[in-house]
Amino acid sequence: MNKKIFIIFLTVFIDLLGFGIIIPILPIFAVNELEMSEAMIGLNVGIFSLMNFIFSPLWGRLSDIYGRKPILIFGLAGNILSYILLGLVLGGVLKHALMLFVSRAMAGFFSANIGATMAYISDVTKPDDRAKGMGLIGAAFGLGFIFGPFIGGFMSKRLGYSYPVFFAALLSGIALLLTLVFVSESLRSDLRRKGLGKFTFSKIIGKYRNVIFNNRTGLIIIFYFATVFSLSNIFSTFQLFTENPDYGFGFDVEQVSYLFAFSGLVSSVTQGILIRPLLKLFDDKKIFIISCVIMAIGLAAIPFTTRSLLYLVMSVLFMSSGNGLCLSIGLGLISKFSEPDQQGSILGFTQSLASLARFLGPSWGGLVYHFISYSAPFLTGGIVMLIISIFSVKLLKYKHSH
Repeated sequence: MNKKIFIIFLTVFIDLLGFGIIIPILPIFAVNELEMSEAMIGLNVGIFSLMNFIFSPLWGRLSDIYGRKPILIFGLAGNILSYILLGLVLGGVLKHALMLFVSRAMAGFFSANIGATMAYISDVTKPDDRAKGMGLIGAAFGLGFIFGPFIGGFMSKRLGYSYPVFFAALLSGIALLLTLVFVSESLRSDLRRKGLGKFTFSKIIGKYRNVIFNNRTGLIIIFYFATVFSLSNIFSTFQLFTENPDYGFGFDVEQVSYLFAFSGLVSSVTQGILIRPLLKLFDDKKIFIISCVIMAIGLAAIPFTTRSLLYLVMSVLFMSSGNGLCLSIGLGLISKFSEPDQQGSILGFTQSLASLARFLGPSWGGLVYHFISYSAPFLTGGIVMLIISIFSVKLLKYKHSH
């Protein structure tokens, strides 16, 4: 593995491990200590992705102007501050719902620089290796979600809510140190934009329109958005389904966490290991189409697995492997069809839209779960992915531009 890519992989993994640590803690703390309603908790979870959505284009644009490394450093340093603030909230020093919102908004703001990370991968890889590079970043995400929640639950149960969060701050500090020492700037000076210009929200909307209505890149970005939305449908409902003793499995939180760990493991193996031999055997566009179908089957099958743990595990296997392939191949295709000096901006827009999908997905999932049926979020995601697989056949006629 390329040394630069390995350091970026390690940095993203450490940072995402810190993010994963918080996942099992926040809802429990909000209910038990702050007595927040479920609606407020959902909004608190969503504000992270909402801030990502708003600021990802800015960070991507800044990385095209000043280079990737300064943006990566700034984001990591900001994450440390957000974790420290959250730790003070969970530790009782700043125990207030408003401060909980502020800490998560800060985390979303500083984490919006993921487009710069992906642009770095694009800078240091050849076009044919882009999907592999993006797959490693996806694997880092998956590994963070495997080990992070386990560490968070384990430490908070034995030491208290704040300890795992301060541990997350320490991990981000390590990631910052690795970036400062080992990561060199990847964007050549002659490719950097000369200035930010007037960066207004109307200009951002115009950029979205230009990117989305691009004949090739825009279509793939829409597919990517739909993939993230489909999986996000179950973020606020999968646990409710598996915990319910009437139509689910009656699992406790620990048992549900094992399923999330399994899902993260499958996604990581798919993106970090399985994608390489597949790309040698098949065209990346064909893999994308097939993976959409696999993900659709996995999502739609979940509500029909009642009382059968084997069927549930198989459904999660299909859903996670299909999702892992869709996301990494999709990012690779977006990168291939983007101009070199616009990689940061376009990948930033892509991640911004993905953040919007992570905000809309759980909101929609919770809504249809409550008002229609427990099966509605899973079926919705499966239907959307089936539609995407049909329309993605259009990708087969596209030729790589560089």
